[in-house]
Amino acid sequence: MSNVKSGSKAIDQQIAKQTAKKIAKNMLLEIMFVRWWARVAMILISGFAAIMGVLAPFFQKEFIDRLSGASALSTFSPELQAALPQEAPPFLAFAFICLVLNLGCLQFVNYLGAREAIYIQRLWAQRLYERILELRTDSLADRQLGEIVAIYATDLPGATILLEQSLPQMFSILFPLILAPFLIVMLFHTPIATTLEIISGIILMNLMLAFRQSRFFYTFKKLAADRLGLVNEWVQNIRTLRILGWVRAFERRIIHIREVETKNRIAMLNNGQTMNAVASSITFVLNLTLISSLVYNSLTPVTPGALLALLWVVAVFLTRPFRQMPWLFTFLFDGTSSLNRAAALFAVTNQDGVSREEEFKKLKDMSAQDPAMEVKNLNLQIGGQSILKDVSFTIAEGEFIAVVGEVGSGKSMLLLSLLAETGATFGSYQIGANDARTMNVDQLRQFFTFVPQEGFIMSATLRENVAFEYDVHGNVDSNVLQSLARSQFVFEQERIKDGLDTEIGERGVNLSGGQKQRVSLARVDYYQAPILLLDDCLSAVDVDTEKKIMKSLLLGDWKHRTRILATHRLTILEKTDRVFFLKNGILEAQGKYSHLLKTNAEFREYTASVAREEASTKRENPEDSSVPIEAVANVGMNLQTGEE
Repeated sequence: MSNVKSGSKAIDQQIAKQTAKKIAKNMLLEIMFVRWWARVAMILISGFAAIMGVLAPFFQKEFIDRLSGASALSTFSPELQAALPQEAPPFLAFAFICLVLNLGCLQFVNYLGAREAIYIQRLWAQRLYERILELRTDSLADRQLGEIVAIYATDLPGATILLEQSLPQMFSILFPLILAPFLIVMLFHTPIATTLEIISGIILMNLMLAFRQSRFFYTFKKLAADRLGLVNEWVQNIRTLRILGWVRAFERRIIHIREVETKNRIAMLNNGQTMNAVASSITFVLNLTLISSLVYNSLTPVTPGALLALLWVVAVFLTRPFRQMPWLFTFLFDGTSSLNRAAALFAVTNQDGVSREEEFKKLKDMSAQDPAMEVKNLNLQIGGQSILKDVSFTIAEGEFIAVVGEVGSGKSMLLLSLLAETGATFGSYQIGANDARTMNVDQLRQFFTFVPQEGFIMSATLRENVAFEYDVHGNVDSNVLQSLARSQFVFEQERIKDGLDTEIGERGVNLSGGQKQRVSLARVDYYQAPILLLDDCLSAVDVDTEKKIMKSLLLGDWKHRTRILATHRLTILEKTDRVFFLKNGILEAQGKYSHLLKTNAEFREYTASVAREEASTKRENPEDSSVPIEAVANVGMNLQTGEE
């Protein structure tokens, strides 16, 4: 069985790689052809800049030679000789104009590349954002948040460097390397083989150095993403790490990655300096070679203008291409690696290979009425492991359901599956008269509000956290205060100084666990969705507060709303309409609490074990009022016999 699973996983990985390659190819085509007219403009302007660049030394040569009376225009046609001025000064003006046009065109090409890169970045960032929203929780389980942030912040700009830097550099290098050898041969009659051999050797050397530099760049980005993920995890869990005494160990791990990252960066800088040194010295070698070739092999006398023009072509006109060449190759390699990393994230799909939009193709007008629920044959597999198996149930409108079971029995995943947040499949899923399988996600979720166990708290004011909206106006205050009061969040008792304007730190750092849960409950009360999914939302409140919340909300203002509560609190079960008992992902039993105690031995064993655990916790922590020993004793009384 394990061999079958591993084989299936290998096939899935191979399919994902093939998909990523196709996406990377399409992204590369977008770089080349989206807004193609801008690419054509870059090519034409770069070609024109190169022509202006080679005309400048030609006019300089003619200026010097005419001043010295050694003009070599006789090598050209008589028509060209007659068309050009006979005086020297105009040629200097022509050279200056050509240089200005050359530099201006190159700068404009760089501007076009940067502008088009920004356009592609926006296009891809929006697409990746929509992709991440489409993916379910289980599909991103093997990816750290820091990795996704790094792809947004580093790899998307890194991929578009192919357009911002590589494409303009390619054109500004390619045209001079094509035109310069022919200009040298045409003007100075040097052997073209010598020039081409030297340039080919330069290209090969730069290619090797650039490939090495790109490896450093790739390692740098990977290490930075790993460090960012660790730092993010460290910041989010700093309190827990401090309590457990793991802060130093976690910090040592971060420091170790930082040290490796620093060593890689030093090697990257050293290699970059070598690239720059080689590129700078190459023009000197090329100068000596070509001047020697010109002096010893030229068929015509060497004029001062010819020497100046040759020095200008090699030392000025070709300097930029030679210096840019290693970085062109580096950016090509680096941009390609970033493109592949981004494509790999684009290639992530929900584990059944179906997007949410494809899951809910059939759209129809929905109304938040008749929210009774019926589920048949709900199945969920994650990573080849069966989490929920053939779960079926019916819930009446306004019913209060408790979902219980051991840790890992599938309680939370059941709630998330009802929200279409997992890859669960349904034989049937009805909300009233509506087929939930035909809804898109937004339509489905209008029926629900959800309270996770830890509660989600924004770094914002208390008002904004309850209304769940930034910069919300004060005209909602009466409703917000009412919802907070129902959730037993009383300012005088909570040490909240500024009322609804109190700023809550990131992830609710200024609130206790119980306060976070009560703010989350107030948010649910504020939004009047018909079905409430509550994932152990009372685990952090004390027993007195729990009783008040049960009375004011779960059995009070919410009594006409359908409530599904995953819980470990036995004291709640007798107040519910029914209990769903999950074991290993299977709905073993359902019914009233008292009935299950009498008829189901496994349920009695489960409740007895929970009662013993709570009693043990109370004896070890007698000051903990959240676990009342008398309540545990009452709940656990006669569990083995099933008597109430």
